[in-house]
Amino acid sequence: MREMNKATAELQEEMTQRIALNPGGTRRIGNFGFIELEETWGDEATIVNTARISTTNQRLRNQGDFSAKDRALLYQLLRDQHGTPFETVYFRFRFIAPIFVLRQWVKHRISSWNEFSMRYRRPISVAYVPDTAACTVDHFAVLDETAVAEYEALMTQLFAWYEQQYDAACARIDQARSAGVLAPKAGGRDPYRGRARELLRNVMPVAAYSDVYWTVNFRSLMNFFKLRRKKDAQYEIREYADAAYALFAARLPLLAETMQRVMDESVTEIPDPADHG
Repeated sequence: MREMNKATAELQEEMTQRIALNPGGTRRIGNFGFIELEETWGDEATIVNTARISTTNQRLRNQGDFSAKDRALLYQLLRDQHGTPFETVYFRFRFIAPIFVLRQWVKHRISSWNEFSMRYRRPISVAYVPDTAACTVDHFAVLDETAVAEYEALMTQLFAWYEQQYDAACARIDQARSAGVLAPKAGGRDPYRGRARELLRNVMPVAAYSDVYWTVNFRSLMNFFKLRRKKDAQYEIREYADAAYALFAARLPLLAETMQRVMDESVTEIPDPADHG
């Protein structure tokens, strides 16, 4: 892959800093991917207190106050799909992932999504490159080393073309201003450079990385885990979902344990069609 542009090098340095500052809440994924659980709001006690509000004034301060009865209630609420108490706990993740992964991820619409924009910034000048595991199905390499090398070379060519053409467009704009053809730049966004970015981003492949803040409540997060951690989920988004799950489970272990129990039981309780003749 060609040399990174300045913004991408800064992003790489920022990931390194975040890993140093929050080692238990961050993961690197693939050749440039990253995920961090930055913030959580609420915990297991929030869920139980919310569920009990109509029947008692007793409140738990945190999960450390839980009795066996409280644990049983948390399980029963989740098992019996009492959804709204689980919407009171929120998580904010930041992740850097290929655009094709984002297209699957954004389908989980009950969340807040804020994404890096190539309309205002140069692209992240790194593309996702599949590793051996990504290229292998049942021990068979569907892409060999030659194909992956050609893939990477093509990505490099696209990023190089973007940088070359954007620099050339900026030079033409500056020259036109110097010649008096265009008015001097006023404050705010330069509409000429902005239009160049809008046009040139069209060549960016879905293997290009993007940068997202994702804020989601636990009910929606559980649905994400149920779908995207399945064995038949696409390899790349499963890598991110597994990493997100590990970060979540480290932050709220009782909730993670309860969720996994309910999910495991729901799988074992699915009836076999053969039992019905």
